[in-house]
Amino acid sequence: MRNIKRIIAAVIAATMVAALCGCSAGNSGNSGDSGSNNADKPVVIATIFPAYDFARQVFGDTAEVKMLLKPGQESHSYDPSAKDIVEISGCDLFIYNGGESDEWVESVLKSAPDVATFRMTEAVTLLDEELSEGMQEQEEHGAHEEEYDEHVWTSPKNASAIVRALGNTAAELFPENSAELQENAGAYASQIDELDGSFAQLFEGEDRYFVFGDRFPLLYFFKEYGLNYYAAFPGCGSETEPSAQTMTFLLEKLTGGTDVVPAVFCIELSARRLADVLAQDSGLEVREFHTCHKISADDFAAGETWLSLMQRNYDTLFELLKG
Repeated sequence: MRNIKRIIAAVIAATMVAALCGCSAGNSGNSGDSGSNNADKPVVIATIFPAYDFARQVFGDTAEVKMLLKPGQESHSYDPSAKDIVEISGCDLFIYNGGESDEWVESVLKSAPDVATFRMTEAVTLLDEELSEGMQEQEEHGAHEEEYDEHVWTSPKNASAIVRALGNTAAELFPENSAELQENAGAYASQIDELDGSFAQLFEGEDRYFVFGDRFPLLYFFKEYGLNYYAAFPGCGSETEPSAQTMTFLLEKLTGGTDVVPAVFCIELSARRLADVLAQDSGLEVREFHTCHKISADDFAAGETWLSLMQRNYDTLFELLKG
């Protein structure tokens, strides 16, 4: 990233000055705490919401878990601040996804080689990015080395595998709490497995197409259940103006027969411009499919979890498919 090296150099210099002055990160009173209650707890930092939720479910009260990106913040254009780098360098475990959006991570970790890490993409089998029929290819698509789809957590099977793998890593790093950590991981993964079974039953025999007037960061979810889809843009595509060809293609699919689910889908915190146009022209309604990637400030404050947001998807889809 353009400013990473300069920021890291400044952070290293500031850290050295702090050390000479006898300062201690453990006494900084971060997040408004007095320092006494959390002084003995490890600090776990996760980049995005799914990583944060999996971590807080696994660690429970045994660690202080923080989310690096603010609710609603776009991960694809994120640059860490000096404060972020300092916190990462001083944490006990850093959890990130891996992929194009996390290119900045490797530079930061080079300056903090002793920080334990957990990379979610290493816990699952990766899928290549995919351009479906009618999808508008982005100009920058294919210009980077990473060719896999990074949104691995959208599949419940992957989410369960990531939680269990994180539980194992946490137990190794913090053996004094190993039994609790693995128990927590197993309990949350089991809840995800149960929802996975509900989705599988819901989608049994479903061969219609889901139409997204939006980006499509749901490849792992759709491949897991053998679902069909059309979408305007790939998962990491920017919200540019769609071409007339893309708009015409999607509208024809929505109005041309009975082989589509009767709704125009968009993802959370989307601008919804194309979805709204398609809905108006087709006479259908826009329905949200939450990818659990970003979370609104209201949902975050309400304590929503990966599981509760994915249950929200189930309820929406059950209404559309069985209602």
